[in-house]
Formats: sequence, C-alpha cells, structure tokens
Amino acid sequence: MGHETGFDELIRDKWAGRAQAYAETFAGQCAHTVEPMLDALGLRPGTVLLDVGTGAGAVAVAALARGCEVVAVDPEPDMLALAAARAPGATVLPGALPDLRLEQRFDAIAANFVLNHVGEPLASVRCLAGLLRPGGRVAAAIWPAEPRPLQSLWTEVIDAAGAVRPPVAKLPPEHEFPRTPDGLAGLFEASGLDVERAWVHEFVHVVDAEIWWSGPARGVSSMGQLFEAQTPEVLLAMRSAYDRLSARYLGSDGLLHLPGAAVLAVAVR
Repeated sequence: MGHETGFDELIRDKWAGRAQAYAETFAGQCAHTVEPMLDALGLRPGTVLLDVGTGAGAVAVAALARGCEVVAVDPEPDMLALAAARAPGATVLPGALPDLRLEQRFDAIAANFVLNHVGEPLASVRCLAGLLRPGGRVAAAIWPAEPRPLQSLWTEVIDAAGAVRPPVAKLPPEHEFPRTPDGLAGLFEASGLDVERAWVHEFVHVVDAEIWWSGPARGVSSMGQLFEAQTPEVLLAMRSAYDRLSARYLGSDGLLHLPGAAVLAVAVR
C-alpha cells in the first residue's frame, strides 16, 4: 500500500496466523472499551458504522446488537475470517489504515486499539475523517502512556527472569503522539474534527491465570514475540516469576483481577 511503513510490516508479522489465539486470550482486555466507545458514538438502530481494525469482531458484534449496519475491515486474513464468523450480519472487507479505499461514507467510525498499531497515526485519522458523513462521529481507544498492572505485570516478569528483549517496532519521532487524552484529541483536531470528549477509562480485567499466560505463550502480540526469543531455561524462569508476581492479583474466585486503563476520544465532523 502507498503508506506502508517498516512499522506496519512488523505489526502485521506480529499478528499473522494468531487470530484464534488472540481471540481466546488477549482479546478480552480490548473488549472493555467497546461499550463505552459505542455509547460515545451515540449509535441508534440504522446507524451505518465502520469498524476499522475489527480484529476478532467484538465491535462489530456489539454494534449489530444495537441495530447498526456494520462494515468491518482488517488487514489480517485470519482476523477477517474470525470476524466474519462471529458477526455474520456485517460486511467484512480487507483494508488497512491509512489507505482505506472505500466509496461508502459512514455515520460513525470505531477504531478500537487501532491507532497504536499503525505507522502513521495522523494520516490514519485523516483517512477516517474523510470517510465520515457530515455530522458523523469517530471514536478511538489506545493504551495509555502510563501502564497499569494489566501491562506492567509482564514487564515485572521479564525483569525478574532476566529475559532478553528483542527489537520492538517503534514509530519514528515525527509520527509519534502522546498517549494521553490530550494527545489523542490532538490527532482528531489536526484532522479537522471537533473533539467532543477525551478521557481515561479505568477497568479491571478478570481472567484465568492460565489463559493470561497462554496469550504470549501462543505467540500473541509483542509479548508473544518476546517469548519466542527466549531459551527454554529463561521461559521456565519467566513462568516461575509469573506465578509469584501474579499471585497478588488473585481474587477469592481464583481468577486474576488486573487493573487496566485505556485512553478514549470521540470527535464529530
């Protein structure tokens, strides 16, 4: 694609072939923002919604349940197949930001944890702005600059086990933006949109400890790539550290209760 960057290529490699593993493990943490995002978009039955970066289809499923007409796009074929199976009422299409070639214009657009996975965030928001009808709204969620235990637990595990960190995909400085409400709102404003609200959404992710471990163990996300770069001995040390460090988040139900947060913003054209 015309705007494909090295960052985009690394991100695609990170997710290729891991759709089912993602859906069964880490997708749950991204689901916490779906309903707040759809509420902020003011959806009504008949609203035509674009779910960009649909992944396992959580936004599409929730929007269909609200009576919306849904078009869902994703660059990863396995994700698209999973979304199509989970949201059979949606129109599912291949596509990636910032080069979405869609003739249709939309009443609402949802980008749930997408702008943190693109090489050109501002160009991507400008693309979304161009796909809105006048008066239409776009909402996005990203992970915040300050990690909560949901993410920082993994950093503690890595440090405790002395694991080697492989190179990670980083945006060039000219494309980076603050991972804060003001930073996300700034992307929207620079795209000619009027920001209605930008905020931090706090939540607690409740999950089985074995399922949470199995996400990176099955190669999901950046942590999965880190797991794959370790020796068997280091992986054993990581598992020991994980069992010890995660124990403080165990509830009386035997599940992990991991505090998390996301940055959200909604804007209107």
